[in-house]
Amino acid sequence: MKYIYITILLGYLFFPFYNNQQKKETQFVVAFVQDKYIDKSSESENGTDKPDFVMGNGPSITNFIGIFPKKKDTITIYKLKEDLNEKPEKLSFWSKKSNNQSITFYCSEQDDVKVTFANQNNIIINNDTYTVNNEYYNFLKQKIFEEKSILDLAFFLKDDYGDYSQALQPLNKNWRNQKENNKFRIIKAEIKNRNFQTDDQFFTYKINYKYHKNGVLQSVSGENSFNKKISKQNNKHIIYTINRSINERTSDNEYLYKNKKTLFDSIIGTRENFSNATTYYYTKYQSKLKFVSVDEKPKNIDEILKILVLTKKELH
Repeated sequence: MKYIYITILLGYLFFPFYNNQQKKETQFVVAFVQDKYIDKSSESENGTDKPDFVMGNGPSITNFIGIFPKKKDTITIYKLKEDLNEKPEKLSFWSKKSNNQSITFYCSEQDDVKVTFANQNNIIINNDTYTVNNEYYNFLKQKIFEEKSILDLAFFLKDDYGDYSQALQPLNKNWRNQKENNKFRIIKAEIKNRNFQTDDQFFTYKINYKYHKNGVLQSVSGENSFNKKISKQNNKHIIYTINRSINERTSDNEYLYKNKKTLFDSIIGTRENFSNATTYYYTKYQSKLKFVSVDEKPKNIDEILKILVLTKKELH
């Protein structure tokens, strides 16, 4: 009986401590990322044998703040102005399940994105169908459908094929220092992009994926719309070449550098505009990532900057 009383007494002593520990579990992650875009130069045909070269506008810096709740009910993204005293742009994302297979993600400024987990490892995103391997299907259904994680949806669709790419673009950054899992594979996809010159017509194309034995992506073949192929690999980077058709008049040719250590992507590219015979040269990359866990949602941008301990130097 003596030991029983001691056990009960210890239980009473430690229960408040355990209960307080449970209450201290953080409810929000506040994250900061910085994007840099460098407009290098452009060249255009001038009717002679030599093109005209024009110097670019130099670097452009864009700062983003993300507030990610543990419950994933509403995500908020702020795009900061250069003058921090100006009101930042604000985007909100939330979701709603329609049945036991489908979930729709909503954005305050863009179109909705409906995700349906169909049979045979097919995932339907609006008008597009992706076929993935069993491991990836189970993972995505747990994260996207069960946990309502739009960040995992954006990571899954990071190559920006569909008409929903603009809605997911603010989330298509390295917000979590996330590393690719080589066991997860997209096998193929069928994409139907709307022809905005008509009311009900689509451009349809098929995409096929190939992987090395170790699971590293080897190539993505998407007819004349999107092609991606591994160029070389070293201790620091995996380098891909990407050819992307923006529309009938514009295309991008890029080198994608995937940093194995920082997990930040860098792109060196050219954009050809056939309507005015001009080629633009650019570089873009994410330069910074910082995140902090907090118990309460910050009230305003000033409070967010204090939480992240961001200096003026870090924002420029």
